[in-house]
Amino acid sequence: MSRFVRPALVAILATSALFGCAVQPPVTEVVHVVRTVAPAFELEGRLAASDGQRAGNGGLLWTHSPAIDEWTVMSPLGQIVAQLVSTPRGARLLTADGEVQEADDARTMLPRLLGVSAPLDGLAYWVQASLRPGARVLSVDAVGRPARVSDEGWIIEYPEYRDASPHAPPRRIDASWGDTRIRLIIDQWTPLI
Repeated sequence: MSRFVRPALVAILATSALFGCAVQPPVTEVVHVVRTVAPAFELEGRLAASDGQRAGNGGLLWTHSPAIDEWTVMSPLGQIVAQLVSTPRGARLLTADGEVQEADDARTMLPRLLGVSAPLDGLAYWVQASLRPGARVLSVDAVGRPARVSDEGWIIEYPEYRDASPHAPPRRIDASWGDTRIRLIIDQWTPLI
């Protein structure tokens, strides 16, 4: 090798090594406020759901406890469209036209109520911006609350909280999985003791 090529080759290799190090993004862990999960609550809000072909919206009343879940979905004008009651003994769906359907649990009934499939086990966590086992925070807001979460293929976003405190409940939740979209605006959320 000529004496001019060797220093040029060393300079190119050194520059390449430095450039390779410079483009590697730093590995950082998302630090977030640890949020406790209320075992029982009442929620009142507005729900919009779409599966990419059909869409619907209306009001939602939800009372959740370890012993019972009661969902009432209303039309935008406030008429009851359907009610779903779930206990450890089974689930019962009552529609506005008087039809009654029963199942062993609410997993098969919830899509009929909401209009889209949703993970029953995750919803109580989502409305509290808490992580169920296996979920992970992708990003946080300025005070450390979850802004974006991944949960079994679902992406849950929290664009708005009730107030600026670190433990404030979410005001708006946007969840998506493929073409399925769920938006929930929470007007009232009350933990039950």
